[in-house]
Amino acid sequence: MKRYIQQILFIGAILVFAGCKKDDFQPEESFVKIYNDSEGNKKYVPLGIQQTTDQGYIVLSAYGGWNIHVMKTDKVGGVVWRKTLPSNYVNATNLIKHGGSYYFVCMDNVGLFTYLLQLDEASGNVNEIQNFSGIIYPTYAYSNGTTMYIQNYDRLSYKTGIHQLDPSLTSITQSEELNIMTSVEDRIVDHITHDGKRIPFFVSSTPENDYIVMSCFYNYSFSLVFMNANLQFSGVYNGANFNGGVNAILPKGNSQYAVARFSYDNQYFNANASLNPASVDIAESISASGYSELNPEKPVVIRSMAIGGVYYVVMAGSTRSNQLLLSFFDPYSGALRGTKYVGQNTPYSICDFTKTEDGGLMLLVQAKVMGSYDRIATVKLSDEQLAELLE
Repeated sequence: MKRYIQQILFIGAILVFAGCKKDDFQPEESFVKIYNDSEGNKKYVPLGIQQTTDQGYIVLSAYGGWNIHVMKTDKVGGVVWRKTLPSNYVNATNLIKHGGSYYFVCMDNVGLFTYLLQLDEASGNVNEIQNFSGIIYPTYAYSNGTTMYIQNYDRLSYKTGIHQLDPSLTSITQSEELNIMTSVEDRIVDHITHDGKRIPFFVSSTPENDYIVMSCFYNYSFSLVFMNANLQFSGVYNGANFNGGVNAILPKGNSQYAVARFSYDNQYFNANASLNPASVDIAESISASGYSELNPEKPVVIRSMAIGGVYYVVMAGSTRSNQLLLSFFDPYSGALRGTKYVGQNTPYSICDFTKTEDGGLMLLVQAKVMGSYDRIATVKLSDEQLAELLE
């Protein structure tokens, strides 16, 4: 097991976190940690973060290409346990919480079929729940709280698949496929090995649970596809071939969505877009404001969270100057209410973030240490720091 060195970077120096008003400041309220590895040539790509029942965090990452690393930290970012999975498990997609437990899907390194794995937050044990021989090249997993879905690419039929699992998570209850009509295997391989452009796959659902919404390959393009509750095709917003499309979405209900979309070298965002799930249209028809400082090659993450009792849509992106940009929007009007830049001396790229039980925000970041070493990093913002942004 490789030795990890935790680098604690002081908040005031790195993130301009000065100005906290609390006299009884607690270390778990805000911090920055970079998790280094003594084997310097390993490249880490963080994939997802979830807060645990003891106020700690589970982090899922890729390393050395498509290999899998999982880590548990305590509430102040200290490592509790860390695991590297056996070499037959590769291509973890994202980390999800379902029924109070933590799961992710990954792939067999030879057969390319899908495994569903469960993480034990206390021990770090990884349990294989099921393998799905008919689902190859998994690209995303999603839970709406009661039902789990797996998205994949079928290299033989040139189709995107979406599969609904039964309550036991061991069998498929219904599936649907979308015809891409061309091979995208080269793009998929670059994506899963982290050796080329990452593709912003996602699956979500409307609050009413009447539509599944996902970004995927479809009809010679990277498309935003709507399917009804029975996984029947409803509508689509097609991207500009494979050079544009929707790279993040937050369904808000009543046909309103917070949408991040990209087109070639440009990134756009609308915190309150009206989308028709029965439309057949192009993604560029979605009205949105340009964010030229954001790098469209990097992930965009959208969440809804309450700050000081008021709900906001929060968009996190990575700037071309290697900082993080957090933007806070009114969820009803879509108006921008505040922004914050994170990072200064160390290049950062956003990977995921989650709201925390204490009202703060935990950012999962890829940090480039000494200009060469890609590492896992976490940045915790306190509820007070967030409130000060929006005063």
